Amino acid sequence: MDASHTPPELTDRKNAIRAQMRAQLSSLSDAARAECSASACARLMQCEAFVRATTVMLYMPMRSEIDVVSVALEAFRLGKQVCVPRVETGRKAMHAVATTSFDDESMRPDELGVRVPTSGVQIPHESIDLVVVPGVAFDTRGYRLGRGGGYYDRYLARLPRQTATIGVCFDCQFVDRIPTEPTDIAVQVIVSDRRRVDALSKQSTSSSPEEPL
Repeated sequence: MDASHTPPELTDRKNAIRAQMRAQLSSLSDAARAECSASACARLMQCEAFVRATTVMLYMPMRSEIDVVSVALEAFRLGKQVCVPRVETGRKAMHAVATTSFDDESMRPDELGVRVPTSGVQIPHESIDLVVVPGVAFDTRGYRLGRGGGYYDRYLARLPRQTATIGVCFDCQFVDRIPTEPTDIAVQVIVSDRRRVDALSKQSTSSSPEEPL
């Protein structure tokens, strides 16, 4: 839901979680971020949804998010089509744009400070097999807390039932329960640097990245 339509008490609860996450993430060193990102991405790439996907939607990572560039590079190597979000703030809409590189020459920052492709065709959401979703916080039911714009919730609501959705986060970004609204959309699976959570069955498993998931 758009933040402007969220009840004040719910906004306060969400902002408290955002503040908690900012504090926790700011304490992570660059080395810890890199190590956690490598572990989370290893789990992601072993998910059956990634292995089977022909078209994968990834996000352009910010410093407070798991760096999924290694996933993009592996997708490129395997011949998968990769797309990333492009936001239209005026329309409060998000769509997927194809990219063949994550380097600085192919990207530019948008008005929100997120890198987006300088060119690339728009990919219909019906054509995407897997959407990898960032978040400020997640719970084991698959619900996520974003930055308040509602872009991902609106986008996820349009996806066909068969499209796989995987949230990616640092393990410290798990909370007991995300405050939710009717328009919030849960992801099916969440992977962190320490575990994979199957939100559909509410089962959490811890394993090394080398173990089958």
